[in-house]
Amino acid sequence: MLAVDIVGLVFTICLVGARYPHYVLIAATIHEIGRIMMTLFLHDNIGTVIAAGAFGTTVASNLKSNWHGILITFSGPLANYIVSATIGGIELETTRRLLNPLGPVRHPFAVVNLRLALLSVFVSTWLLFQ
Repeated sequence: MLAVDIVGLVFTICLVGARYPHYVLIAATIHEIGRIMMTLFLHDNIGTVIAAGAFGTTVASNLKSNWHGILITFSGPLANYIVSATIGGIELETTRRLLNPLGPVRHPFAVVNLRLALLSVFVSTWLLFQ
């Protein structure tokens, strides 16, 4: 089952890149595709996908170990980081521009993917240890 959480997407847009909401939605799609692909790669069954940007989850059944759950949890941020590193341009931005979601950047798609990856890692780690 696929569920889209509008509130989570709006929070993600506000925290990641309010100036570039269309790039945030594309990055959130890449995030969820990364999790789905890892679930399929590990031969697990997808129960539910909640698409909420950095706050989304993927529930898989038939997990063979706890490591599969950890791999699925962090595969979305990994996909965003890979896209950000592949596109490039992060090294040309100042740290102040990288951290400000309202500020203009020269390479917005790469920066938005990096911000989403970092926010998702923090949220996923927090939910993992709860």
